[in-house]
Amino acid sequence: MKQEGLRKWMNLVIPVIGIGLLIFYEVCDTSCSSLRGTLLGIDLKIVGVLFMAVFLGTLPGGSRPALARQMEHLRTMMLSGAMGGEVLLVRFQIVNDTHCPFCLAFGLCLLTLFAANFPRMNRYLAAAAFVAGIGAFGLFFRGSVLPLYY
Repeated sequence: MKQEGLRKWMNLVIPVIGIGLLIFYEVCDTSCSSLRGTLLGIDLKIVGVLFMAVFLGTLPGGSRPALARQMEHLRTMMLSGAMGGEVLLVRFQIVNDTHCPFCLAFGLCLLTLFAANFPRMNRYLAAAAFVAGIGAFGLFFRGSVLPLYY
C-alpha cells in the first residue's frame, strides 16, 4: 500500500512540475529558445501543458469502479502515446545537435509518470498507444532549429 501512496503522490506532483517547466521555458531566453515545434499546428509547449492538465483531471476521485477503470485506461493511452512521441522529440534534438534542458526535463517527467503507472497498465493498450504516439508525431510533428544569430 505504501507504493500506491507514492504513485498517487507522483501523479499529483510530477504533472505540476511539468507544467512549471513549460511555463519557465516560455519566459526563459536560453540557447534552447532556438528550438520550435508544433503538433497539428499547435505549439508543443501548449500541447505539454494541456497534456499535464488533462492527466491531472483523469486522476481517480470517485467511488465508481467502472469510471475509475476507464480513467486508468485513458491515462495508459495518454502516457504511452506521449512516450512514443517523446522518442521522436528526443531524436529530433539528437539529429539537430541541439539539446533543450527544459524539453528533456519534461520528457523525464513523462518517463517518471510512465514508470510509476506502468504496473497498473494494460500492456497491450500501452503498446498500441506507444506505436500510435510514434505514428502521430511522425505524421503531425513539425520542428525547426532557428539560428541564434542574425
